[in-house]
Amino acid sequence: MKQNYLELLKSPKWQKKRLEIMNRDKFRCKLCGDTETQLHVHHKEYNGNDPWDYDNKLLVTLCEDCHTEVEKIKKNDPDVLFESIHIYKSNHWDDGGKIIFVSTPYNCSMIIYDNNNKWSDGYELNETEMKNIIKIFKKSFNG
Repeated sequence: MKQNYLELLKSPKWQKKRLEIMNRDKFRCKLCGDTETQLHVHHKEYNGNDPWDYDNKLLVTLCEDCHTEVEKIKKNDPDVLFESIHIYKSNHWDDGGKIIFVSTPYNCSMIIYDNNNKWSDGYELNETEMKNIIKIFKKSFNG
């Protein structure tokens, strides 16, 4: 009987591969740079193999937030290339909330989460609006 995908992720073979990828990526999300949020290893594409039976170049470390956003994008548009997804995340709110900016070749959006990590609000932005908002956030949080 074939194991389901979640059972396969418990395999020592996957755990070893997962740690190898996270170590290669310096235990940092490759999209937003986060080192504090739970990390996942994302398959850039699936070919039906066991999770550990992929070339390392098809695996990348993502934080839980970015992994969630990437999976949403791939579900809505399977043709979007991973390399064309850009995410900037701000976790610096006193109340524990966060804002995530997501850009693909087809749209830009700003997603606001409350302090319970629940979706609070979202906006579609044009590329110029998004770049300007990100500049403001980077300046205010990086001095």
